[in-house]
Amino acid sequence: MRLINFLFLYVLMPVIIVWITIRSGSGYGFFALAFYAAGVVISQFQQWIFLPIPIIFTIWYWYAYGLGPTDYVFGFLVSLLAGVGLSEASKQYKKFMYKVLPEQMDNVEYNEKVDELNRRIDIFRKEHPNEKVTPEIVEKIRTEVFF
Repeated sequence: MRLINFLFLYVLMPVIIVWITIRSGSGYGFFALAFYAAGVVISQFQQWIFLPIPIIFTIWYWYAYGLGPTDYVFGFLVSLLAGVGLSEASKQYKKFMYKVLPEQMDNVEYNEKVDELNRRIDIFRKEHPNEKVTPEIVEKIRTEVFF
């Protein structure tokens, strides 16, 4: 899940923005990457106070120069909102998939480590069938897995 989220949010979308920019033949589209990254940062760090600034600027620009969905300003706003929207969708998807409180998200990682600990103990038993699993051996494996 984390790998898919990373690839989609931080790799695929910027590649799509770069591809659209190259296809358009204008270098101004590369600024859309900065706006996309700003949208992701606003969403990840929940700095919602910065979101109205570009929206108000876009509304002022459209009022002063006319509404134009082909303007660069519109493209930058769409990139910013795409960053915010995709980041928020990713957060909601994580909440839906795990259905746990935010402070319990570490429990998923802890359970994975416990499974790894049990797997390594089983491997130790298979490699050393005549040797008894002592608390010292379990502590050594636990230290390797958890730290």
